[in-house]
Amino acid sequence: MTNLHARLAFFLATDALKELQRANWVHSTARFENVAEHSWHAALLAMLFSDAAPDGTDHSHVRDLLVVHDLVEVYAGDTPIWDDVLRASEAEREALAGAKLMAMLPEAVFSRFDALWREFQAQESGEARFARAIDTLHPLVMSWTEGGHGHSNTTLTPSIILERKRPTIEAYPVLWELVLWLLQGAVDRRLLPPDETIQRREVPDDK
Repeated sequence: MTNLHARLAFFLATDALKELQRANWVHSTARFENVAEHSWHAALLAMLFSDAAPDGTDHSHVRDLLVVHDLVEVYAGDTPIWDDVLRASEAEREALAGAKLMAMLPEAVFSRFDALWREFQAQESGEARFARAIDTLHPLVMSWTEGGHGHSNTTLTPSIILERKRPTIEAYPVLWELVLWLLQGAVDRRLLPPDETIQRREVPDDK
């Protein structure tokens, strides 16, 4: 094995993700989730809902994409989906951060990590699109499942959430039905205000 020090330097740089706070709580609301936890948990969620993806999806590749997709936040920081000001500069900040972080990698592994990150950003492959759907589903599951306590952003409504999540999740019927069911439950528990976009629905079929 070559370039041992460069590999370890990259690995230790990403350790900072364990201290980078996201905008949503862990399910217990004891504290805010960090980026490293989100990436791992999203990869696990993708495994649990692998049958929601189209036939032929390479699920090991989906997991690789989810492990790598937020590494650049070491330098770019987290960008909450609800923060339009930060979102306006997200692409530029993450491009600069990606170049800086990937430059730490030795040539032997650079191409793999760089290709995974760029594939996720481009959203052209089926695996990247499914990974993005899981990525955007994850905070909904954390916030709105029974036992959860909502989101730190108290201005959210079901219609706002659906507007932001629809482009990435609606293409996957099982996942989209789960979103609608979660939001109905959140309305019932008064974590979200009533909204005409949410109609009464049964527990999604899990047979």
